[in-house]
Parts: sequence; C-alpha cells; structure tokens
Amino acid sequence: MASTPAAPTRTEPSPAEIEAAILTALAEVRAAPVAELRDDMAQAGGDLEIDSREAEAVIAILETRFGRTLANVEDLEPECLPSVGSLGDLIHRRWPEGRPVGTVQSGSGRS
Repeated sequence: MASTPAAPTRTEPSPAEIEAAILTALAEVRAAPVAELRDDMAQAGGDLEIDSREAEAVIAILETRFGRTLANVEDLEPECLPSVGSLGDLIHRRWPEGRPVGTVQSGSGRS
C-alpha cells in the first residue's frame, strides 16, 4: 500500500504574519487597539515609526510568543529599527538562524 507524502511543514511565518504579530505586540506596548495602529500605518504611507524602546519590547513579546530568539544584540541599535517595516525585515531575516529561547549563544550575552 503506497502512502502519500505529508505536506511539507512550514516553519517560518510569512511577512504578512510577521507584520500582524508585530502590530499585535505593538498594540500591547502602546496600550492601543490594533485597528488604530493599522489606521496610523495607512495614513503614514504603509509603515509606522517606532522608537527603540518599543522595538525592544515588541521583540521580547514576539520571542516569548514564538519561543525563539529573533534579534541579536547588534540589531537593537536605535537606527536599525525605526519602523514596523524594518522590524519585520529584521525578524524575517533572523528567523532561519533563531534558536529556541533559553539557548545560550556564546559571546552574545543573550539567552
């Protein structure tokens, strides 16, 4: 009896899923409705500025939610993460090399 191969498991979220997760986390950080952030993004031309503290908080929330590291220490410079779009690009870029949260990478100081 022949078996059908299982569909490949997708492990990386799509850019749209990453953006939705970022907006949800940013809504928590700003204590604002997601719909309001989406409106602000639309009015700003499709991207939304964030400050470095908000970016760090969003990354922490998403690392907990996804159970993996999503940024390195050098990624957290204020000029690296000025908007929702840049944060999404960073997470999308770092996803393949992310480790389960709690795994220590020597030399990084992050766990």
